[in-house]
Amino acid sequence: METSQEIQVQVRFVTKQTEYAVTDTPMIVPAKLKRYGLSEIINHLLGFEKPLPFDFMIDNLFLRTSLLEYLENSGLSTENIITIEYVESMLPPTPLSSFQHDDWISSVKIFNQRYFLTGSYDNHVRIWNTSGECLQTFIGHNAPIKSVSWISVKDDEEFTFLSASQDRTIRAWRSSLEHNKYISLYECIGHKGSIESIAVSPSCSEFASGSWDSSIMLWTMEIPENSDDDEHIKIQTSSKRRKVIKKEKILTKYPIATMNGHIGAISSVVFDDKDNNKLYSGGWDHSIRIWDVESRTNVDVKNCDKVVYGISYSGKSGLIASGHSDRIIRLWDPRAEDVAVVKLTLSSHKNWVTSVSWSTKNSFMLVSGSYDGTVKIWDIRSRTPLYTLSKQNGDKGKENENDTPKKIFCVDWDQDIILSGGEDNQLHIYGSKKIGFTKSEEEGKL
Repeated sequence: METSQEIQVQVRFVTKQTEYAVTDTPMIVPAKLKRYGLSEIINHLLGFEKPLPFDFMIDNLFLRTSLLEYLENSGLSTENIITIEYVESMLPPTPLSSFQHDDWISSVKIFNQRYFLTGSYDNHVRIWNTSGECLQTFIGHNAPIKSVSWISVKDDEEFTFLSASQDRTIRAWRSSLEHNKYISLYECIGHKGSIESIAVSPSCSEFASGSWDSSIMLWTMEIPENSDDDEHIKIQTSSKRRKVIKKEKILTKYPIATMNGHIGAISSVVFDDKDNNKLYSGGWDHSIRIWDVESRTNVDVKNCDKVVYGISYSGKSGLIASGHSDRIIRLWDPRAEDVAVVKLTLSSHKNWVTSVSWSTKNSFMLVSGSYDGTVKIWDIRSRTPLYTLSKQNGDKGKENENDTPKKIFCVDWDQDIILSGGEDNQLHIYGSKKIGFTKSEEEGKL
């Protein structure tokens, strides 16, 4: 009787990464092989002295068993020729640094892998560089910051960005590193509740805001020439945490349009990164809505069973990812006509999924953050996360098993940099490196 050690199967290797292409002629390999054994074959065919790690997919799903187990689970015969697609592996993100804040971090955004924008519950916005230096701290809001968004960076010296707050206002800022100064260009007034999310259009000509008051408002980027009430009394908190009253002159502006449709708080808004006229939103009414910006209309609704906390759109895959209160990540195709069909669900988090962000480099990869205190890296071709970054990989010492995890409020992924922030008051920065693996690291694994 033929044992699993002796069983062989015919396979054909294919890849979209042309620099790693090998012959697609079918070859016979042991059916017991898993990822490491298959990767050895590809490296041998490529003639690499220093092996590269590869992942393998069959029918667009990652192989996480031996070939024999896959055939048995799929009800296929070993006489079938299996077409296996291979891709270079993404290796575990490496913790690069963590930057301390005075309070919870509610929002993070990366600019060109070089500058990091953070919003905090201490009412302040900060800009950081990769060296861990806080370049500037922006004071103006009188309630926690809930969302931040870049507009532009000019010559690595002049920064322009937006911040939204529980104080029901949005501020546009411009800062000069050369002169170590900043100004608040204008303040946006109109919402009647906390502003939970802001998004800048691809052309940077407009931006949108979603609020606890159930409305989405549209704004231009233009700086108003004058204001009827350009002098406001602002209550701010000093470094000694004493409330001080400061009279501040600032231009005010009002929305150019208000779009209604959600029934309940809006948690997230995001523009289609290739279309100024298309906006997506998610809210507490268990819906994801698609808006035509020009006509100010809600053109489609995707319904689910749970609160939507964060959404992210990928122009590469054309999909929307959403995080929910039932601990699940859902993927939606905004082009699909059915209002309730979810393309894919990803499950691994142990608490609410508060934030999601697609990779800007890879159409299959995204990052998620949760109240369970973990950040997870996903490839949507696998139903399980590639990596889980627990306890933010930055805590010193061992926590008591009964300690409550520090909640993650926000994540962002740009090129090779991943950011996260939350209840531990730290901006965590991760990067990825392409390094090989050894057989001992793979033995007994997938």
